[in-house]
Amino acid sequence: MTYNPQVDDYVIWNRPNGDIEEGWVYFVGDKLPKKRGFNESPQYITIEVAVRDKPDCKYSSGKSMLHKKIHTLLLCYVQDWKDLEYVKNRRVDAHYEELVELQKETKKEEEKEDKLASMYKSQDRPLDIDSYGLIPKRY
Repeated sequence: MTYNPQVDDYVIWNRPNGDIEEGWVYFVGDKLPKKRGFNESPQYITIEVAVRDKPDCKYSSGKSMLHKKIHTLLLCYVQDWKDLEYVKNRRVDAHYEELVELQKETKKEEEKEDKLASMYKSQDRPLDIDSYGLIPKRY
């Protein structure tokens, strides 16, 4: 049975030339159907082997950057998946961390809505249905 890598698996790649690479599976590409007139596109994964902070850019607008890290990725094609060794995954931990963040955000929004609701005062007088009668005829 061959190993089918998934995103957030930690793998060790024992390459045929003797090099050993290890890191997190960052992307798993789908198998694409062969199309007439195009070269066949093999299935591949990317393995994240290094992450570092982006340097400050003097050309930025001063706003905080959306992407704050530089990821170094290796391509590993489907024919090399036999050389991958599965170590562990981080899917469950990441899921729980994301869930905790969502719960914190939801709680903050609920507290904000409660404050707004307590400040709301409805009008104490009935609506003037005949308010158009007060507008002068020239308009």
